Amino acid sequence: MLTPRLTSCTCCADILSLIDEIDCRMAQLAGNMYHNLTLMLNQNVPAETMISLLTYKRILQCKYVNPNYCENYTISMITSKVKLLKYRKT
Repeated sequence: MLTPRLTSCTCCADILSLIDEIDCRMAQLAGNMYHNLTLMLNQNVPAETMISLLTYKRILQCKYVNPNYCENYTISMITSKVKLLKYRKT
């Protein structure tokens, strides 16, 4: 299986921009959930993706405060995973 890596993007690997991207994606998914309840649209809401995004957000927040937190995993490794989750459809 191929794994993507970010090599040249410097603004993508910023912790605060990643947290903002996660918040934006969570807002979209929450909007889909809300519309499913109120308008009965039956849109797909991937719960596994939401849980994973919240987990990565918590890791990024801890890493922002303490750079030694999860020191085996670099910001670029976490960025790659977040980008994959952000664009996942199901």
